[in-house]
Amino acid sequence: MWTLANRTPFAAFSGFDRDKEGRSFWLVWAKATFRMRYQRTCLFERKQVDLFRAPVWREGVGVSDLVADLDIGLPKVRPDIVVTGHAYRPATTAIDEPYTVSASIGEWSKSLSVQPAMTWSERLQPQLQSGDDPVFLGFSQTFGGTDQASDTEVAQEHPGNPLGLGYWKTEAAAKGKALPRLYAQGAEPLRQWDGSAEPVGFCAIPKSWPQRAQHSGTYDQNWMRRKSPLLPDDLNEDYWQSVSVDQQLDHAPSSGQIVTLTNMLPDGGDALLRQFTTELPTLQFELMTRFKSRWQETPMALQTIHLFPDDGLLTLSYCGAMPLMSAANDVLVERSELALRGRSGFRVRPEDTECFDGLGMEV
Repeated sequence: MWTLANRTPFAAFSGFDRDKEGRSFWLVWAKATFRMRYQRTCLFERKQVDLFRAPVWREGVGVSDLVADLDIGLPKVRPDIVVTGHAYRPATTAIDEPYTVSASIGEWSKSLSVQPAMTWSERLQPQLQSGDDPVFLGFSQTFGGTDQASDTEVAQEHPGNPLGLGYWKTEAAAKGKALPRLYAQGAEPLRQWDGSAEPVGFCAIPKSWPQRAQHSGTYDQNWMRRKSPLLPDDLNEDYWQSVSVDQQLDHAPSSGQIVTLTNMLPDGGDALLRQFTTELPTLQFELMTRFKSRWQETPMALQTIHLFPDDGLLTLSYCGAMPLMSAANDVLVERSELALRGRSGFRVRPEDTECFDGLGMEV
């Protein structure tokens, strides 16, 4: 009972969950990991990244960038694109000049402006710093932050980004502090200590931040009496999306789409390396479940495309959700079998072909 036969070379997991209507679902999740190659198709990565069963933070929980939200949960309405990496200044760009960092997959694209490293001088003027470290593409490097230096009883937190840079309540607190590095493309960088800008990044967004919390629903006494422990009636499914709206796709990309990363890898003085391109792999799964003594097929939908330029990796996460209607039907789920029935956009090393043996597909 409740077993999953994973006949793929990828990570997989299964379990139950219930939506806000109380409907029960038997869920199967899968994640595939590939190595990105410059101007070539990806390679199957023998060491697969496991499904995230808890949020992954860059450093401390809640006090650093969210690398990824958990993979285990109810399915998303739209696929997310997450990028975990750095912006690298092109060798031909002076240290005091801004540059652009961008990612694109097929018709989707997103660009950010990377500003020089600056701090506020004693006269509260932007002052160039000598450092030239790569810039992490998270919310810790964009406008926002928590002001713990001003003379107030409690720390003042930027409502939309408590991790960022440049948010100060007093002139004294701003002096000597760093300015944001990441801005929306075309946005003006800060010129005054009390200025503001839109927080931007390529990272995931925590559920507690207002961008997602506004969709979480109402947890009040009425909910406690009527619905707890189920989700509230006014929960919006956008709550499950882990990135900003401009990183959500309307649908899964078709086969043959090109991934382009600009200034996300050091170019070493070679202008050609500023744009890293590879083909996005595509997978077709077959998920069959023995339920009420009959086999039923459930589609597997793409959930997340996660790019790790610094590590040279790319992961694709999927979810299949079979409705059971009532939680009482959970015991009628016998087993599921997950198989790979089609694929494109990646190659398999000769020494790794054994990972695909007996999977019912041609390598």
